[in-house]
Amino acid sequence: MDRRQFILSGIALGTTASLGIVSLSWQQSLQQHNDNRDLVLSALLPALLYGALPQDATLAATELSRTKAAVADFMPFLPLRQQQELHQLFNLLANRVTQLALTGYIAALPQLSISQRLQLLNQWRDSYLGLLQQAYHGLRELLYGAYYGQSEHWQALAYTAPRFR
Repeated sequence: MDRRQFILSGIALGTTASLGIVSLSWQQSLQQHNDNRDLVLSALLPALLYGALPQDATLAATELSRTKAAVADFMPFLPLRQQQELHQLFNLLANRVTQLALTGYIAALPQLSISQRLQLLNQWRDSYLGLLQQAYHGLRELLYGAYYGQSEHWQALAYTAPRFR
């Protein structure tokens, strides 16, 4: 994120907060959390797994839906604080105003090209703001774990599961 994007994001976030447009109430319904999670995962998974997904669009869509289901299955096993932080991130990225502040893009995440999404993730990774780095690393670990935790992806990694007695 360059200086101009940072300043504009700060102005946008400050203006909306002062006008009371953004409600920072994180006590929303579970359905709202799931909708926001699916929206954000649908946008970021193809970028994060770029190159690992099959070339066939149908197979890629199947892999993405299985990975989203794996994320949903794994979330309850995370510590409560991490669950809350991830829900907050999903809610922030689903809201256009706060998404502008976090990403620097006015367009919704699904409307961004894959290269823009990759650039966004790289900006978070290399950001001087610890919060954006934490968001990047948390999403990356969760999504990679959900994707590569499925046994059908182990062969591409030359991984064999350990055998227990």
